[in-house]
Amino acid sequence: MEDYAAYLLEEASSDIVALHQFRILYDPANGALHFFFEGEEDSLFYMPEARRYTSGRTSHVYDCGGKRNVIEVRESVKSEGYDTSRCLFFVDRDYDDYLNTQVIIDENTYITDYYSIENHVATPQSGSILVEDVVRISRADPEFARIDKSVSVNYEKFYREIRPLTAWILAAKQCGCSPNLQNTNGLKGIVTMSDDGPSLTHSGFTEFKRRVVSNGREPSLASVIKWRRILDLSSAKRWVRGKYDMWFLQVVLLTALQETTDRRKNAGGRAVRIPSSLREGRIFEVLGGRIAIPNSLQAFYEKRLGS
Repeated sequence: MEDYAAYLLEEASSDIVALHQFRILYDPANGALHFFFEGEEDSLFYMPEARRYTSGRTSHVYDCGGKRNVIEVRESVKSEGYDTSRCLFFVDRDYDDYLNTQVIIDENTYITDYYSIENHVATPQSGSILVEDVVRISRADPEFARIDKSVSVNYEKFYREIRPLTAWILAAKQCGCSPNLQNTNGLKGIVTMSDDGPSLTHSGFTEFKRRVVSNGREPSLASVIKWRRILDLSSAKRWVRGKYDMWFLQVVLLTALQETTDRRKNAGGRAVRIPSSLREGRIFEVLGGRIAIPNSLQAFYEKRLGS
């Protein structure tokens, strides 16, 4: 009990808990691998594939609590003389490329192709996997193709609708307005769904700004228009915030599945059973290990873990 109390005390006084845990677990003799992530959910996506390469070696997973902390831990590990060949660091791209504030990426660090790892998960293809594997609608059912098409079409509309919102975010960040995006991890009450698909209305935009504006500061209209012209729909995955992408995958699937339920009932059939994982938005957790990883991540694992 005294040892545990001492551990908790040292952990509480550590600037970054992950670094404290690493120092305890690191042993140059045991060949263990060390994986450092921004948040606790990231390992659900990264680790299933990583374990295919570990060949039975012990893997330690660390939640660093943010992108800058991952980089700070990486630099501390280097400066303190640890063997970095067994340390892998993972960060999201975020808006940093657009704002010229990207962190330095070295051979031990993987950075997402898109805004974040959630953008790799939140796709129409993932929707199909959920419908077939989790909701259990057969591809032989005509409703499967209808749901598949609905998700794809509405995703294109979603990106088009929130492009002005993203332009506002980038303009606000660039001019130092510091919008509090944590207040909008989802876009409920901001983006609405109807028979015509997703829509960002004037009132929705007003609600968005009400949630995120800090100290009453907003970017100029000219700066928002400038960013709006820069953002291309073909590269939407690089500028759509990952949490918005994940939120919409849940919304568009639930909407399409409700339409299927209505059709079935009208034809004398039974309602679609919605699993709690989908209804509660635990999509990232469900899809971890079910979807193909990006080619860039495959190459990173082969280079760092393949030998």
